[in-house]
Formats: sequence, structure tokens, C-alpha cells
Amino acid sequence: MVIIYRSNTGFTQEYAEMLGKAEKLKVYSAREAADSVPAGEPVFFMGPLMAGHITGIDKAVKRYAVKGVCGVGMSPPSQQTLDALAKANYVPGAPIFYLQGGWAPDRVGWFKRRMVNMVTKSTREALRGKGHRRTHAEEAQYQMLLKGGSFVSFDNLRSIRVWLKSQTE
Repeated sequence: MVIIYRSNTGFTQEYAEMLGKAEKLKVYSAREAADSVPAGEPVFFMGPLMAGHITGIDKAVKRYAVKGVCGVGMSPPSQQTLDALAKANYVPGAPIFYLQGGWAPDRVGWFKRRMVNMVTKSTREALRGKGHRRTHAEEAQYQMLLKGGSFVSFDNLRSIRVWLKSQTE
């Protein structure tokens, strides 16, 4: 199995490279994979979320034997996020994982910045309204939404690593 990823701001790429190194798997961007990975090859696909959809998953499912998939987004991980991902991204017979990446407004154009600001407005307002009662996690989320930031961590890969190990046994 190989890892193929799409990345807009670099968070998905960071996760893919960490995972590949830890599990000794080759890692390809979707562009590199088009020339290097044969059709039908078993892959683990990782992509950023755009309105709940994992970017690039449709093409990956058509070309490769997608054995597992991971969406990377800005929201904290939750069962609700995972359920929404599974509903919006049909990948036959493959588990879907979710990782919190981050937000890098300086790495995207004005249109995408504006869209993200519109989509996250209610979350920002709710967190702002909590004021000094915000938990540490809520404060980190609030600051990330305002200024940008990263939640990428090797520890977040634990469930994917366990699943990958089960695939090779």
C-alpha cells in the first residue's frame, strides 16, 4: 500500500509524510501519483476538506483500490464530524478517518479566506461570546480561526497507524 494525498495549505501533506515515515510507506502527492502509481494499486488516500467533501477522493476511488481514507480539516475531531464525512464521501468498503489540521490564511487567496471566514463566523462568535470561560481547547480553536495555526501532531495518527498495522497482518 502507498499513501496518496492532496493538500492545499500543507497540513495534509505534513500528516501524510509523518505517516509514511512511521509506517515505512511510500508517499505521493496526487499529481506525482498520476505518473508513478499504477491504476488499481491499493492506497490510503488523504485530502483536505472543502464543504465536508474530501478533495480528490472521487478521482482516487475511480483510479486506485482505496483501502482507507482520511479527511483533514479545521474542526476538532468528533463523532459528529466523522459521521458527516462518512455520509458525504462514499468510499466502498473503506474506513474513513478524520484529523484536525489547521488554518493558514497566508497560504490561500482572498476568495478562499473570505469563504472560510463566512463558514466559521458562527463558531468564532460563539467562542468569542464565552470570553474568559473558554476552555484551553476552545481558546486554541478560537485563536486558530482568528490568526491561523496548526493542530498537526504525530499523536493524532494513532488510530490510522493501528488500522494500517491490521492491514499488513
